[in-house]
Amino acid sequence: MSAENPGPRAQAPAKIAAGGVKKGRNEGEKILTANRLRDGVVIYRMGDGSWTEDISRAQVVEGEDAIGALAMAQADESESVGAYLMDVETTGGTHPSGRGRLREEIREAGPTIHPQFGRQAERA
Repeated sequence: MSAENPGPRAQAPAKIAAGGVKKGRNEGEKILTANRLRDGVVIYRMGDGSWTEDISRAQVVEGEDAIGALAMAQADESESVGAYLMDVETTGGTHPSGRGRLREEIREAGPTIHPQFGRQAERA
């Protein structure tokens, strides 16, 4: 294949990656997630550009809107760090979906080896 004809892979949707972790293809509903800089709590980006701990208040984005939101969050790390796009389902409320579902549940809840620590301890 030449530079003029890159082949069929060039037409595939762009991969979205952050922090070295590949986050699926740029297809479907996504929300922007990160960790709050001052305390490490998982946060989600709202439509006005601010952050919330409540996933149900996060702005759901797709396609180029998702790429743009990610670029803006990564450019401004004054409140958050490690922003990336997370696949979500909005049926019955907003919740993680796809291969990253378990990872996101653990990230949000806290450490898995000591349930007396982290956010899961606050909920008990």
